Amino acid sequence: MTNEELNGGALLRVSDLRASFFTPAGEVRAVEGTSFSLARGEALGVVGESGCGKSATLLSIMGLLGGAGRVLSGRVELDGRDLTALSPRAMADIRGRRVSMIFQDPMTSLNPVLPVGYQLEEPLRRHGWPGGRAARRKRVLEALDRVGVVPAERRAAQFPFQFSGGQRQRLMIAMAMICGPDLLLADEPTTALDVTVQAQILELMTALRARTGMALVLVTHDLGVVAGAVDRVLVMYGGRIVERGTRRDIFYEPAHPYTRGLLRSIPNPELPGRLVPIEGQPPDLLHPPAGCPYVPRCPEALRVCALRPPEERALSATHGAACWLLRKEAR
Repeated sequence: MTNEELNGGALLRVSDLRASFFTPAGEVRAVEGTSFSLARGEALGVVGESGCGKSATLLSIMGLLGGAGRVLSGRVELDGRDLTALSPRAMADIRGRRVSMIFQDPMTSLNPVLPVGYQLEEPLRRHGWPGGRAARRKRVLEALDRVGVVPAERRAAQFPFQFSGGQRQRLMIAMAMICGPDLLLADEPTTALDVTVQAQILELMTALRARTGMALVLVTHDLGVVAGAVDRVLVMYGGRIVERGTRRDIFYEPAHPYTRGLLRSIPNPELPGRLVPIEGQPPDLLHPPAGCPYVPRCPEALRVCALRPPEERALSATHGAACWLLRKEAR
């Protein structure tokens, strides 16, 4: 059985999503034909370097690309309802209640002049939490206690500058989950945190997911971060998904040269030795290459790789990759 069948069907289904940012210099093709699905209660990791389209994919799902960004084509379905076709008001009713997002920098996501308790209560006011002010206040204190920001009564009256980076990230998790969403999108939630705090934040998100049954999309540039936190992994590069699979598929049977490069560049106690960085820079999405976006950095590139992008090939029921090296006719 597939993950979707085991978990009662797909909660989120993204189909051939294309999104761009229109700048004075031209069109930046941030997302190029991304497709994936997510079952209820499932955790999905999205991995890749900065500028590969991870954050743009999440912002497209949330309808938050901004004035310069636009979804050009494709569908983002939540329980079969296409979010890209909704009006701004209808999307605002879903955002925070059905789908929530944790952004990269918690300090810029919190208002510095308002108490954190007031800010946590805002989604409850926006979505008409029943029971009035007393019920909302109780919910805020429960949310703070659940993420380990205690004593909740005193901490709710404090301001963001009175919290450490890890505590501010806990506040963002509490705010994102306060309305009990079905889906949580986490965009680099451990960025700029030290290793110990990173582990605490990941453990907290894993525990909350197990307790509430919500689905999770965890975006990161570090494969090591997702090793114990997700069920499946998408590897993105140049705005495209270049490989997908279970944790075991990605970590033990990587098929794409880029995935292998990412694995060689992270510490592994089972494979001691010198780390091997990926040479070169990610592609310029303002002028994307005609073929596979990884060609300039790939030590195994074929002639056909520079001519046209490869289609994804299924390697097993759970594992797939888009690489010409997997096709005998290309070799």
